[in-house]
Amino acid sequence: MDGGEVLPWEIRDGRGGQDRDLPEDPAMLVDLRRCIGCHACSIACKTEHAVPLGTFRMRVRWLPRPDRPTIAFVPLFDGSLCDFGVNRRSYGMQPACVDACPTHALTFGDADDPEAEVARLTRDHDAKPLNAPEANLKDGVLYIGAEEWQHKAIHKGCELDRRDEDIIYEQR
Repeated sequence: MDGGEVLPWEIRDGRGGQDRDLPEDPAMLVDLRRCIGCHACSIACKTEHAVPLGTFRMRVRWLPRPDRPTIAFVPLFDGSLCDFGVNRRSYGMQPACVDACPTHALTFGDADDPEAEVARLTRDHDAKPLNAPEANLKDGVLYIGAEEWQHKAIHKGCELDRRDEDIIYEQR
């Protein structure tokens, strides 16, 4: 940047990005076949929103597989805290987590637009939400490749839970 360039969220024209049409039915698609558990998405989210340690708007869970000695990576979005990056989206940008993902495991868009990539991928891969009522997960998040055991293993979702067996990179 040459010092004169203004980033979209730095515009101080009094209207911000409020003139943009935001999807009425936003959806986040998580392709578990692509996620490598790097936490780039959760770190981008924490940085973007100044989220304190031990609190998560979204969190990548590292779940020990019950059928073999490997780990399954499952990004989760908190139903109370995650807003799919509404401020960035008001400027025509993708949520920070989507931009940060190096493997393109996250796709965001309008679920009502049949031409949108998120709608096409959902149809092509029969993406479904996780079934975990105790987890307080964000509505509008669909998963490709979720396995039945994962629904039970996430407990409280993004919140830290003593029953969690996965590795945590931060504690309260």
